Amino acid sequence: MTWCGRLGEMKEERPTIVLLLDESSRSIAGEVGIGAEEEGVPLAWDVMEGDAKKLAWEAANRSRLRVGIGVTQEGCALTLANLDPGKPLIYHEDGGALRWLGQAAARLVKGLPLPPMPQLAKSTFNKGKARGQASEQEVAAVIAKVLRQMGLA
Repeated sequence: MTWCGRLGEMKEERPTIVLLLDESSRSIAGEVGIGAEEEGVPLAWDVMEGDAKKLAWEAANRSRLRVGIGVTQEGCALTLANLDPGKPLIYHEDGGALRWLGQAAARLVKGLPLPPMPQLAKSTFNKGKARGQASEQEVAAVIAKVLRQMGLA
């Protein structure tokens, strides 16, 4: 069973969360889809131009479930079709919580509480580094914190 696929390639009768991305964010569709899949709700994605808030609202209005996600290099948003297009339910100026967005959208569909938001360091999503790639200073700070918590520093 395919849980995440491009709009138009999935079975039309299957209700899905819709994810709209700008062209430069296209490669992360699977990460958002994994989050939705973990909750058992399918996700369909497509490419469109606009900011994350606009994309999320458009996605929600394309979704039979009325839940949409928008992702660009500048941010990510999760919203419902009946909300103001400029005021999404959730908006982040970074893209560090993509899997969580998929989970959160699926839980909205199922009427369950949202999962805990992961603690994110400053995201590297739009700073020219690969997602999840940290600088030496960031790694050193995390290691120092862990050593202090373990009483070894």
